[in-house]
Amino acid sequence: MKEEKKFFYKDSFDAIILAGGQSKRFGTDKCSFEIDGKTMLQRVAENFERPIIVSRTPRNSGTEVFDDGNGPIKALQIALEEVNKDKVFVTGCDFPFLKRKVIEYICSKNFEVVMPVLEYPQPLLGCYSTSFLRNSISTITSFQELINLANSIYLIGTEEIKMIDLSLDSLRNINRLTDFHIKIRIFTKSKILLR
Repeated sequence: MKEEKKFFYKDSFDAIILAGGQSKRFGTDKCSFEIDGKTMLQRVAENFERPIIVSRTPRNSGTEVFDDGNGPIKALQIALEEVNKDKVFVTGCDFPFLKRKVIEYICSKNFEVVMPVLEYPQPLLGCYSTSFLRNSISTITSFQELINLANSIYLIGTEEIKMIDLSLDSLRNINRLTDFHIKIRIFTKSKILLR
């Protein structure tokens, strides 16, 4: 019998999970890699009411949108067609320790772009104004360019995230098997940029 997830919250934002990468550094499909009986994709997806999952292969989770393998920008552009809310949280399946309270905190900020900053900003762990993304997506070649296009940006430092997730595990990006053993020890301050 399939277990049905009950949600005690209603998302005030849509969520896009990019799950179509080739996982070259990981060595196998990281979205299907299991941690404590759940795939990395399941662990991320369970944070959302109805995530929009973009993949080149069926994933049997959320609202699935299939992309043609032309990279994450094109995948995001395809997924934006399914977005109905004013804000959208964008992430990949490679943040398997992401906590709902961190997502809510990031999306609670009222800026065009909100994302954590470690050594550099993390655009695949960010909340965006949907209209900003729709107006900008066709003009960029990398997610980092979104920071240059936005009129209002909130870069959340690790010192601020630690108030919600003391371990900073929500920010752990798993690209290699060895990344499971690395703890985040970067301490950055938050910044607001207005243009």
